[in-house]
Amino acid sequence: MAVKQKNVVSPVAPTTEVRLQIILRVLQDIQARDGTHVNLYSQIVKGLGSVLVPNDPVAYMKFIEDVKSVQTILMKANENKEVMFVTLKALYDEISNPHLNPTPVMSIVLQLINTEMLPGAVKFILDANYPEQNLERALFTLCTWLTKWTWTDNLGPLVLAFMKGLEQEHYYDILVDVTLSTIEPLFKLLILPSSRYCVYPVVNHMLTRVQHSPQVFHKILPDAPKVINILAKDELSDQYLLPLVNLYSTLMDHFSGYDELYEPLRQALSAFVIPYKNTLNCQSWSYSAPLPPAPRSANEKVGLYNLGNTCYMNSVLQALYMTKCFRNNVLLHQNLLMPPLFSKLQVLFALLQHSKKICLSPNDILTLLRPPGFVLGHQHDSSEFLGFLLDTLHEQEKNVALAGNGFASGDGIDEAAAVIAPLDCQTVVQQSFGGQTVTVSHCEACGTKSEKLDYFRDLQLSFPQNCANPSVQDLLGYFLESEKLCGDNQYRCDVCQRLTDGQRITKIVSSPTHLVLTLKHFRYDPTSQTRTKLLQGVNLDNRICLSDTFFDLYAAVVHYGSSVDSGHYYTFAKDSTGWFKFNDSAVTKTTEETLHLLKPPETPYILFYLREDLVEPEDLPCEGLSNALKLAVNKDNSESVLRLPMIRDNNRDNSRKNDDPPPPGCGGGGFNSPSGNMFVC
Repeated sequence: MAVKQKNVVSPVAPTTEVRLQIILRVLQDIQARDGTHVNLYSQIVKGLGSVLVPNDPVAYMKFIEDVKSVQTILMKANENKEVMFVTLKALYDEISNPHLNPTPVMSIVLQLINTEMLPGAVKFILDANYPEQNLERALFTLCTWLTKWTWTDNLGPLVLAFMKGLEQEHYYDILVDVTLSTIEPLFKLLILPSSRYCVYPVVNHMLTRVQHSPQVFHKILPDAPKVINILAKDELSDQYLLPLVNLYSTLMDHFSGYDELYEPLRQALSAFVIPYKNTLNCQSWSYSAPLPPAPRSANEKVGLYNLGNTCYMNSVLQALYMTKCFRNNVLLHQNLLMPPLFSKLQVLFALLQHSKKICLSPNDILTLLRPPGFVLGHQHDSSEFLGFLLDTLHEQEKNVALAGNGFASGDGIDEAAAVIAPLDCQTVVQQSFGGQTVTVSHCEACGTKSEKLDYFRDLQLSFPQNCANPSVQDLLGYFLESEKLCGDNQYRCDVCQRLTDGQRITKIVSSPTHLVLTLKHFRYDPTSQTRTKLLQGVNLDNRICLSDTFFDLYAAVVHYGSSVDSGHYYTFAKDSTGWFKFNDSAVTKTTEETLHLLKPPETPYILFYLREDLVEPEDLPCEGLSNALKLAVNKDNSESVLRLPMIRDNNRDNSRKNDDPPPPGCGGGGFNSPSGNMFVC
């Protein structure tokens, strides 16, 4: 909030305490003048959005006292309908702006609205024809506030009313995207008695509305047993406990086939007698009305079901599938000793290209490929998964080839691989992603230069400090800059045999056909001893130059979230028909501009570039596949005829409102019927 002051000595921004007291004084002054200067309330709202919540307990108590005083004055001013209109409009303008990140203190403005008036307020917003990007940002901001702030009673009911309003207008993609981004922190708040009243109705609504995919339900599975156990020990939680137990049981039945994933939750539920079990009502966010089945068109892409926080895997698999040379080389690879991962990836790629379904399960890949430290049902890093996947494919193909040349598994296969050097560059992975670097180290003490040749399949690009919004080309230049080795980062010289100052530079010896760049959006925080995400923008270059070779962008894995250990991954990728957004089971047409307009916390993470002189091959027809793959495709298409497929909305290019038929297993009544509705708000 801009406040005119005289004799300003320092340009330093006021602290949280000072900022809130300035707002309070301005409000008191307005009140003393009988509420004149109505438009100042808009500035008051904006000022509240810049007030941070203090961590110090003493400062926090004074902060809450001042917040209550501000709220009291605003409630008094609410008697003037013009004031109410101005403040609520300012609130929405702030929370819907994708370039702003207002703090939850602003939410105290919501107390101006009675709970009964919330649906009307939401309808007013939706009737104003705000862009969908603003609607999504507003809902995301409100849900984020709900995870951090318990002082606004109307916040939870407003989130619920907003979701229901978007639901009536069929903005299903907005609802699903925000749910995927916020369901985990919201669900965890059920362990806190002060949060349950507002959070439970929102969580319940989210879980019961995404019925076409287990993705949302699987996201909360790691914390589900803990929540149940804590609620069971709280005598005041009965109104939440049994409905939640019933909901868990119903969702496990609805999304059957994940016995290993559900086992910890089943053990937690074994202590309870479930008096009733409802079926989910067919009020799903994935459709508006039953439609006749329709085949997948040739230009549409197939999605991948989320199997419980597996968006890190799905996003990578879709990016690799959209790498045509790699895809075709995988599909055409034939060997009597086919490695298991290669075989399953072949089937998945064949089905992604030729299946009549709109969504497939990547369960076989998940079962075969679990990197060290990756826990089933938990979110993990997509770059780590990509590296492990490519390394495993490379090693499996290399070992099978060596075995075919007479080397047994225990006959020094690593030494044999080193002898047969050309083989290392002929694997499917190396053909598409393999490049070479040479690292030159120079000792300043004796002048010795040493060179080390390395193969790479991706380049990890760090962000230079104090560099706002660098381009990808800038990051590449920073990666290839000469590095001074001194202090704690001294160089151990092979000649001097001691640590000494030096210089090191990396040069590209051989460029790959497909360049993979990982943007390291994180930095180690020594205070908390954790990695923190760098929420800064990046200018995406459609074309970059590496060692006098040009590359063009064709895919990007995006991370949505403020933490490196949580959030959501999805992929943008293009082919000859245009750009697509692969968001687990949902695949939609999009534009290159949408990718370039991303703002933190949505950040491009893994970028895929195609060398300009490479001519991409045509898609392989089904007739060009092996007999085993053709059999897998025919079997899959036979299954799709026997079950009602989910229908894509034919107008996804122009709208985000999805119209899919009801998922299997739906019935009447249940959690969305009056008898089963346990909302407390």
